[in-house]
Amino acid sequence: MTVNSIRQHYRKTRQALSSTELNQNALLLKHNIDLYLGLIRPQKIAAYLAVQSEISLNPWIAGNHQHRIFLPKLYEVSDIKLRFAQLSERTRWTHNRFKIAEPDCGWDETLEANQLDIILMPLVAFDRNGNRLGMGGGYYDRSLAFRRSRMHWLKPRLIGVAHSCQEHPQLPRQDWDVPLDGIITEKEIIYPDD
Repeated sequence: MTVNSIRQHYRKTRQALSSTELNQNALLLKHNIDLYLGLIRPQKIAAYLAVQSEISLNPWIAGNHQHRIFLPKLYEVSDIKLRFAQLSERTRWTHNRFKIAEPDCGWDETLEANQLDIILMPLVAFDRNGNRLGMGGGYYDRSLAFRRSRMHWLKPRLIGVAHSCQEHPQLPRQDWDVPLDGIITEKEIIYPDD
């Protein structure tokens, strides 16, 4: 299978989930995220707002009272990349060019990826080796390119978040891909094989 055919297959698989399954998976995911975070106690965590049947972090975000949560904001200045804005009751919203809601704030109100403890990342497909297939824009890979300079980083930890049905036996890895440190689904917490 080509990368594009894998991406199309898992997008269709994800979109075939019923609203009941989507809601149930989000609630089960919340439990597994809390379990994972209880072991490491991070302070600054990047999350995302689900689109196109991605597994939702909304139950976890709504129930969070101990971590600072940051959401991605797309910047298209000299290079297209993500920065992360802290979520609060006062967060103002706008939509980026993909019509995805994001915080409406200035550059100086955002953090670089390397200033976060954990990044919970959406994906289209994953494998147990820590490979992630995203939507195809490369925004996370460009924003996390610094991680390719060495094998082990203390932060941010990159955690893919997905429905268990998005698991692929073995994804191809491109030179620019940044591997995951873990994957959390509604069923389990996966630590990649080395």
